[in-house]
Amino acid sequence: MSSPWRALEEFPGLSTYPEIWQARMGPEFAAMAAVCLDPADWLATAYPCPQHCGCSHHVIPRHDGEGAVAVCRCDPPLCADIPLTRAQITPLEINFAKLGRALCKAFGLVSKFVKLTPPDTFQIGAWSADAVPAVLTVQVRPDDFRSAVAELTSTLRRPFILLAPTGTHLDAPCQTMLGNYGAAFFPLDAHLLLTEYGTLHPRHSPGELFIRFNPQPKEFDQDAPGRVDALIRLLGPKAYKVFELYCRGGLSARETAHRCLCSKTTVLRLLNKIRAKTGCDPKDLRPCSGHFGKLETTFSDSRAARIYRKSLV
Repeated sequence: MSSPWRALEEFPGLSTYPEIWQARMGPEFAAMAAVCLDPADWLATAYPCPQHCGCSHHVIPRHDGEGAVAVCRCDPPLCADIPLTRAQITPLEINFAKLGRALCKAFGLVSKFVKLTPPDTFQIGAWSADAVPAVLTVQVRPDDFRSAVAELTSTLRRPFILLAPTGTHLDAPCQTMLGNYGAAFFPLDAHLLLTEYGTLHPRHSPGELFIRFNPQPKEFDQDAPGRVDALIRLLGPKAYKVFELYCRGGLSARETAHRCLCSKTTVLRLLNKIRAKTGCDPKDLRPCSGHFGKLETTFSDSRAARIYRKSLV
């Protein structure tokens, strides 16, 4: 059975010919290509034999640069020459920055793209006010995956979110290493839906999925209301207005959308950003909630006027 996520872990170098990607991904190839596959900036010099004899054909580019001919290397030659287009000899490879942006949007992560030391491993974003790192790794071999986990845990030495296309390579030693530092693993094929339009949607809300990484109420001090206020201001005026109406004003998502002159979907998306930025469910930021009521009392104190918001972030 074809699987677009599993296919990402099957090819050394994380690149191969378009028709091979398509054969492995099946009908979801176009959608997955839109999410994370881009043409390479180099042309292949070998092409797999259509008769699967074990050899590869030598690719000879055409003089006009519009294509090539694949010539059999067997002695004597067993296959006829194969005319190829330029697209057929241009491999598709994983674009990690592109995939990282799609994952941040789906999971409500604050985007932060950094190449890490293990091969094909990147921090793509952060979760909650604690800036818990969200790390993506794509490995073909189990040993390489285990090495990546070992290096990440020994380097970060703190809780983090680890993402990979599937859980195929996760074994007991990896689970132990992650557990020692409060990190957790989330296979993308189990937690994301890929639409035909090339977009990703979580099967469960990010707040529910990453709840273990949310700051606990005891972690809020007397300056917490100002810190929350400052964090949400960083998301922009639209998000802050949703915060004012939905959280402080107690309006529903539909009523908030009406007041903001936008769709309910936009409001829900901004609430997810607020959840990711603060590590709190937006409903818990309402004055009537037991979680935030004490914080609002502190926030309304006359001393709060002297809080310099940027220093609280």
